[in-house]
Amino acid sequence: MDLPNELIKLVCSHADLSVYDLMALRRTCKLTFECSSDEFARRCFHSITVLMARSSLLAFIELSQHPRFGPFIQWINISPTIASEEGLGFLPSATAPHIHDIPVPPVIQGFTAFVLDVQCMDVMRTYLNRFREENELKTDGSAEQMLNIAFKAFVERKQNIRLSFSDQETNAVGAKHLLPNRDFGERTVWHLEWKETIARTIKAAFKQGCTIVEIALHETGRKDAQNNSSCCTDDIEQELASVCAQLTCLTVDFEHRDIETTSRSIKRMVSAARDLPCLYLYEIGEFDDSNQRYMPEILDCVAATSLEQMGLGYCKPSQSRLTAFIKKHSATLHDLQLHEVCLITGLCMSLIAWIKDNLPCLKYLEIDEMCEHGSKTICDDDALKSYWAGYGKEKDVQVSLANMLDGKYDHKTVVEEYNELVGMNTKDE
Repeated sequence: MDLPNELIKLVCSHADLSVYDLMALRRTCKLTFECSSDEFARRCFHSITVLMARSSLLAFIELSQHPRFGPFIQWINISPTIASEEGLGFLPSATAPHIHDIPVPPVIQGFTAFVLDVQCMDVMRTYLNRFREENELKTDGSAEQMLNIAFKAFVERKQNIRLSFSDQETNAVGAKHLLPNRDFGERTVWHLEWKETIARTIKAAFKQGCTIVEIALHETGRKDAQNNSSCCTDDIEQELASVCAQLTCLTVDFEHRDIETTSRSIKRMVSAARDLPCLYLYEIGEFDDSNQRYMPEILDCVAATSLEQMGLGYCKPSQSRLTAFIKKHSATLHDLQLHEVCLITGLCMSLIAWIKDNLPCLKYLEIDEMCEHGSKTICDDDALKSYWAGYGKEKDVQVSLANMLDGKYDHKTVVEEYNELVGMNTKDE
């Protein structure tokens, strides 16, 4: 990086400085310049994770108010993951790495044990600090106040925000993935507080008048996860309705066992989002007979009348019920995704024929592993059907749909063509 001649002369003529100091100064200036660039800000602050701990919320406030980096924030993942008093007892086991059947020399064993012990203590110290911080916020009720301060900065800049509530925490401070034995840790060390986390965030966003254009709910659905609460929005109906009225996209991939409470919350959200163009309901609860009731009920509550992008997954509708919902948006729908949908009645080819005749604006169709259930007790993995249109070299969806109906479609070829187009060639060398 070029430095002013005056500065170079000053460094070179100084008795206590050398050419190495000049090199260090040049490198420091270069790094400072790079760290203040748009590219750096976009890469580092496009998506951030916020914990319900004081240090994390203070950092969130500082970043949201930062005149240089704050405007680059687009996605904010509010983590429902919390430390717990019970989890402290399981930490030593969770910090132990998986045992591999590889002989280790005695000298190395001692060194390895020492390093692991130090790492274990460091993780336990971090966990304990996080536990204390989270408890402080619960006691004094300041979490919502701190969220208010952060959201106020976005409002003052008239900045649109996307909110995510996900148990896949990726923050580097006390993160779940730092535990070598993550699977054990998720079952024992970490607890989830969905209701409290969602309520605090939505209340703060509503109070400040923050523009939330997208909300995503992600839950991995571990049957052995320590869920202290579910996706319950019973006490924030007004605030939730106001926030959801602004949405341009809603994504739900939520496998929580309390499907009754989850579906009630999703119904409120889709009922309030009257101008919603993008809706993705990939999974709600477990893949069982309850989906035959809850998913149709949610679809009946969708207030939007002109969806442009739609994704449905992991559900069991009848073909007639499915097409009745899609038909409401036939004039605007250009992207349709159906993932692991099990047709209780109807056939995949019949559905494709209907799509060809009724969706004139469609540019992309993605049917992945669809099952024609019929009278089967369980779905037959060998009979799952997948069809893509608009992703390969043939961009005319109507031509692709006609090829499917005529038996001229080869899914493997289309996938390979798509991977080539996006630079991900998966063909064998």
